[in-house]
Amino acid sequence: MTRNQIDPRLFSDSDLARHLLTVRGVHWMNGDRGVPLALLLRAQGIDPHSLYEAMRGQPALRQSDIDVWVTVSHPAGTAILSDRRLTRRHARDARRRKRIFTLDAATTPKHVLAVDDTTFGLDHDDHDRLHQLTDPVFGPAAVNLRRGQVAGVFAERAGDLGGEFDLMTGFARPGVITALADLIGLPVETRPRFAELVMGTVPVLDALLCPPTLAATRRLIASFDGIKAMLVELLDGRQLADEVLRRVNGTEQSTVDVLSACLLTMVVGTHVASNLICDTVLALHRRPDQWDLVRADPSLAGAAVEETLRYDPPVRIASRIAGEDAEVAGLRVNAGDQVVVLLDGANRDPEVFADPGTFRITRTDPAAHLTLDDLPTRFVAPVVRVLAAEATRALVTGVSRLDMAGDVVRYMRSPVAGSMARCPVKAGG
Repeated sequence: MTRNQIDPRLFSDSDLARHLLTVRGVHWMNGDRGVPLALLLRAQGIDPHSLYEAMRGQPALRQSDIDVWVTVSHPAGTAILSDRRLTRRHARDARRRKRIFTLDAATTPKHVLAVDDTTFGLDHDDHDRLHQLTDPVFGPAAVNLRRGQVAGVFAERAGDLGGEFDLMTGFARPGVITALADLIGLPVETRPRFAELVMGTVPVLDALLCPPTLAATRRLIASFDGIKAMLVELLDGRQLADEVLRRVNGTEQSTVDVLSACLLTMVVGTHVASNLICDTVLALHRRPDQWDLVRADPSLAGAAVEETLRYDPPVRIASRIAGEDAEVAGLRVNAGDQVVVLLDGANRDPEVFADPGTFRITRTDPAAHLTLDDLPTRFVAPVVRVLAAEATRALVTGVSRLDMAGDVVRYMRSPVAGSMARCPVKAGG
């Protein structure tokens, strides 16, 4: 957390609007000065890869502002995302009274909104504990055991497709919600309400760095709080995540951890997996030779997902705050400084990946992409991978070809997630 990362629940509409507009204005003004990070956070019709080439080379970590550091280097990004001195929030600032950002503020706008620190403010030690506690349900082995059930969900949805449909609203998102609801045992009668609420949380990953509108912020908080209240009630009644609850030792911390795991899975998991499915299918559509490879060998669906995570990731920016003075990528970073990894740039680092601008599912590059290495997405990575692979497999094997039936529409102010609103397509064969 940074000094100007505020909880919207604690501020009036006028103060909250002033905070959001001022941060947006600073991004806009810095973008006009040609600051790459500001141009990206403006999220206003710019191709990010057009900026990255000028940011490559040495030093790998460069200042975007006096206390903001940015990298598109894969090795530097790998080191930053694993460095426990770089946290989701600064411990010193977390104890201060949060203030709305003003133009005479002593620091640059870094993290903008706090949706829920017990879910999105967790650091390395917190996530280690979370993984250990919930591994029997949300870990890679446990999720893989449910692969057949997930495949059945998407096979059923793919079997109903024909003619024109929306890839996001008619296939990806409803399939993901069903599969995740099955995973945690969400009662059937609560699912329509959950599906309605999750739509309001679309900006949840972007709101850390890019200010939503006032209306979108209020909807985000109300929707998230609605989902949280629903899960709390179900957990209190032991109607949810029974395999995890059996391991809970009854402490307050373990109960909070189970709730955090369910929130990360149902909120972050829904949006990351839904966007990843759509972008994987679109990437294959644009490369018919790659589509044909998956169609001929459905086991390559997982490879198509991994290449999409590298080539067109559903999480594009990771931000950390230095918890102490440290040397990062060979440069001194002061406590409280922001360190940003441009994931989609690092994933196309020509020093690491051969022919990085080409989508190719048969890659044998020795290094892996960094897309799911940030803390909130690291937790949901196992289930996201299974959902996306099985959805891609079901669609590509069930539909011989796919044509666009309109323009892909993405949400505005979504520089982190690039969230998709609509994707009209037409099935053939």
